[in-house]
Amino acid sequence: MTAIPKYKILAETLRSDIVCGVYQNGDTLPSENELAEKYRLSRHTVRQAISQLEAESLIVRVRGSGTYVSYRKNRAPRTMTVGVITTYISDYIFPTILSGIEKTLSEKGYSMNLSATRNRTENEKRILHEYLEKPIDGLIVEGTKSALPNPNIALYEKLGASGVPIVFINSYYRELDAPISVLMEDREGGRQAVRYLIDRGYRNIGGIFKSDDMQGAERYAGYSRALTDADLPIHDEAVVWYTTESRQMILEQTEEIIMERLCGCDAVLCYNDEVAAKLIDILARRKISVPDGMAVMSFDDSGIAKFVVPPLTSLLHAKKEMGAIAAKKLLQMMAGKKESPVLLPWKISIRKST
Repeated sequence: MTAIPKYKILAETLRSDIVCGVYQNGDTLPSENELAEKYRLSRHTVRQAISQLEAESLIVRVRGSGTYVSYRKNRAPRTMTVGVITTYISDYIFPTILSGIEKTLSEKGYSMNLSATRNRTENEKRILHEYLEKPIDGLIVEGTKSALPNPNIALYEKLGASGVPIVFINSYYRELDAPISVLMEDREGGRQAVRYLIDRGYRNIGGIFKSDDMQGAERYAGYSRALTDADLPIHDEAVVWYTTESRQMILEQTEEIIMERLCGCDAVLCYNDEVAAKLIDILARRKISVPDGMAVMSFDDSGIAKFVVPPLTSLLHAKKEMGAIAAKKLLQMMAGKKESPVLLPWKISIRKST
């Protein structure tokens, strides 16, 4: 009679504990070392057993965090509700992104539960706790201060372990294990914008970037790479950084400092259209013409870009497409299918500011 492999015996033991409720949905399983010591087995045997349970979708492994139970004896019925967390809801490009999400979800009978963090992690924490307490079928998230270490990672891991699939838009958290995301190619966008300005004859190109969001860091990376590739200098004093909290101060109360930093620039690449419009206002007050005195270019191609004077050259954000793709990926994940991240390309909308 052939002996049953030890890993199968352990897998059956753990499977029974999970089904019988010894380990509840969302609980953390003992570590591989703890299981090896408890059952007097090698770590290799334990790892085989854990892999089998993972293949059966009874558990999920989260790198750097642990192994979580993802089994519900009486799985709750679908709520037909998807949580959507963005930094803002009614401002700037967000209504168009949300429109893409809502249209795709509603075609499948789902409704959205909208929340805004205003790019503050304490708001994000409160919202995530609410979603842990009330059932949702899935979650679409725009990261909050995504360039910084996020204090709410454990809450995202707990949601994932409880069976709630998550798709990120615009940015994601690097601390999470293989998150599914729909992003713009921000680094390539920065490179593309500077390459365009160089081709137009500009050589002293400054920048204004946001430091606490991933998009700002990535756009700066592309900006600096393009200048380096063209053998043009990167002057640190000609790059202005701001955060969510310092935005108004930087753009409205420190005009003298900004102009001092950008002195000598013949073009400036801005983090988004809002910042670019503020810069054009500053330049107008100082009788500096755009683009003859200084060219201004930005990201997102929002409504602002079309109505500021002069109209802005801006990279077109695939707003509605991003929302629709994120919703489609989430629907697939809620159906138990695997998905992968996607990057969306930029296109330049050329106007009179360059």
